[in-house]
Amino acid sequence: MILHLTDSPTRGLVVVAALLTGLWLSFFGLRAAIARYGYEGVTAERIELAVRLEPGNPAYWYRLGQYQQHNLEERDSAPAQQSFRKAIALNPLDTDAWLDLATDYEFEGKNAEAHQAYLQAEKSYPASADVSWRYGNFLLRQGDQPEAYAELRRAIEADPQRAAIAFSRAYRTNPNIDELLEQVFPPKQIVYVNVIWEALSAKQLAVAKRVWARLINLDPHLELRDVDRLVSELLQAGEFTEARRVWDQGMSTMNLPPLLEPSGSVVWDPGFESGVNGNNFAWRFPPIVESVSISLDKGQKFSGNQSLRLSFDGKHNPNLEAACTLAVVDPGTTYRFSGRIKTEDITTEHGIDFRLRAVEPDKTPVVNTREIHGTNPWTTVEETWIAGPNVHRVQICVSRDPSDNPDVRISGTAWVDDVNLVPQPAGHHKR
Repeated sequence: MILHLTDSPTRGLVVVAALLTGLWLSFFGLRAAIARYGYEGVTAERIELAVRLEPGNPAYWYRLGQYQQHNLEERDSAPAQQSFRKAIALNPLDTDAWLDLATDYEFEGKNAEAHQAYLQAEKSYPASADVSWRYGNFLLRQGDQPEAYAELRRAIEADPQRAAIAFSRAYRTNPNIDELLEQVFPPKQIVYVNVIWEALSAKQLAVAKRVWARLINLDPHLELRDVDRLVSELLQAGEFTEARRVWDQGMSTMNLPPLLEPSGSVVWDPGFESGVNGNNFAWRFPPIVESVSISLDKGQKFSGNQSLRLSFDGKHNPNLEAACTLAVVDPGTTYRFSGRIKTEDITTEHGIDFRLRAVEPDKTPVVNTREIHGTNPWTTVEETWIAGPNVHRVQICVSRDPSDNPDVRISGTAWVDDVNLVPQPAGHHKR
């Protein structure tokens, strides 16, 4: 039908209809805006305003239920449950409403109703890590371990960061770590690493070791921090040999260059090949100390790809331990130490040497090798070192004693490479 607007009454009717339509739309738009304002509020009055204005919106009912559930000043489960059920009636697939309704039921001791609410939440969103997580924790609290483990495992599969807290909770109810690893924790690197960290935080070193054994069997690609903390805890617990074994296992999973370790040497990375600095069995050296620059140098090496370089600026007379490493030794065992030093224009009568010091309190004397100064090609320095009866670790340092004349300043450059400590046959005390 074609509407002809040639006469004034017809045009007037159209204008009136347009105005009424505009008013109608404005009313509902304004009401929706006010309802949204109420929904975003933090008081009961504002949220209830949203519900009154738009009672058919499930999100508003859920927001009201949340407020009622967490209102500690007027804690009453009935209104919250009613609001959640209203939200669910309007939207049966409202997963969050089902979950919070389940939480409220459990708080009141209505465990059967809570169980059904969790099942409905899972039906509404089967792939939700949060649903599996909350349902699994509910089942764990109810003592239903098999079902709880299955739910927690699904949650961890979807979100591996939950592994640490899952271990904390599951282990309190079942200290059988092998059973938990089989049923709760998927065999993934990130999962096992998170469990190890949580176990170490809880002082469960034996558990961390069990999980580490499984982690290594996954052929992982670890980061230094994944290894270093466990090694530190093992050293602190006095498990020195185990600490070195774990260190070697962990470092072997990283993309490091060959370390050129001679057979039998207890020094890790004797030629400074790894580039790792400052962690447990690695070398520790600052880039500069007392105006001595310390760095790795690919231009000079006795073997491998690089050596350690020390450059003295001629302004100080330092008492220096430029770089140190830690090695695990057997008490009462004789070792043969060796290292290579090259020097260029090293001034003063005290040049570069090595220092070996027992870590454990013991009468084992500190041993210094002969020092090298002046200009020399690669020179081997050797020394016998005997671990005391209570010594399990030795610190090996590249050192320099200060000159007897305090006015003397050392300058020049030195390089160090191939630092090794090898056990000798019983009864071998040759110097």
